[in-house]
Amino acid sequence: MMGFLSNIWVKRTVAVFNIMYVGAITMLTYATFLYTLEINQGSESKFYAIYTVASVLFMLLMIYTREQKVTCLLGLLMLPVVFCMLLFNMGNWLLIIPPFVVGLVVFFVCGIGDTTKVIMGTIYLLMYVLGIVAYIVMNMLMTGNSTETLIDINLEPGTEVYDLYKSSAEKINIMTDYKNTVSPDGKYRFYIADVQNSSKGSVNIYVVPYGQDKDLGFFKLRQKGIKKTVSSQGKRGHIPDVGWLNESQIFYRLTDGGEEHVSEITEANMPKKQYLEFLGLS
Repeated sequence: MMGFLSNIWVKRTVAVFNIMYVGAITMLTYATFLYTLEINQGSESKFYAIYTVASVLFMLLMIYTREQKVTCLLGLLMLPVVFCMLLFNMGNWLLIIPPFVVGLVVFFVCGIGDTTKVIMGTIYLLMYVLGIVAYIVMNMLMTGNSTETLIDINLEPGTEVYDLYKSSAEKINIMTDYKNTVSPDGKYRFYIADVQNSSKGSVNIYVVPYGQDKDLGFFKLRQKGIKKTVSSQGKRGHIPDVGWLNESQIFYRLTDGGEEHVSEITEANMPKKQYLEFLGLS
C-alpha cells in the first residue's frame, strides 16, 4: 500500500484530479459575481456538510501531492480566487471559510520555495487587508447609513421593521403574493422594501427581471444587478397598493385614497446590469 501511495504517477494523477476542486470554487465564485446565491430552504445543513467534507477531502489530497507542480500552482491560485469569493459574498462565512482554509493550508505546505512564499504571502496579505478596507469604504460611501429591508410575510419578529408593519400583515400577504407581484407575461416582478436612513426613510417599489434565476438543486442563483426604482416616495409604516395593469404597466398608490400612478416597464427602460453591485452600486 505504501509503495502504491509513493508512486510518482499516482501522485501526479491525484494532483491533476485536484484541479476539479479549484475549478469548482472558481466557477462558484464567478456565479456569485453574476448572481445572488440562495441555499434552498431545508437544504442548508446538507449543502454545507457536503461542501465542508469535500473541502477537507481535497485539502488532504493536496497535502498528499504537495510536491507536485500542479498542486503548487493550485496553492498559488486558491487565495486570490477565495479573495474574490469573499468580496462577492461578504458575510456568508460558511461559504467562504472552507475554501479559504484549504487555500491557506495548501499555500504553506506546497513545495514552492521559501522566497516565493514570502513574496506571494506578502502580496496576498496586502490584497486581503487593503481589499477588505476598500470594500468597506466603498459600501459606506455608496450606501451611507441606509438600510433596506424586503417587506414580505417573512419579516423577522422582534425587529423595528416588523413592529412597524405587523398591523399590515394581511395587506402585505396580498400585495406580495406571487400572483400579484409577477407580470402577466412572467418577465418581471416587483417587490416592496423598507428603507431606513438619516432622514425619514421611505417605502420603495422596485421591478426586477423574473424567470432568469437558476435552480441547481441545493441552491438557487438569483439574477442581481438589474433593478428599476418605480417609486421611492412611500411613507414608512404604510404598505402601498401596487399591481400590474398589463404586461408592461404597473400601477401604484402610496396612500389610501391617494393618487394612482402608472409606470411603464419595458426592456428599453429597464436599467443595464450593474456588475459592481457588491460594492454598493445600484
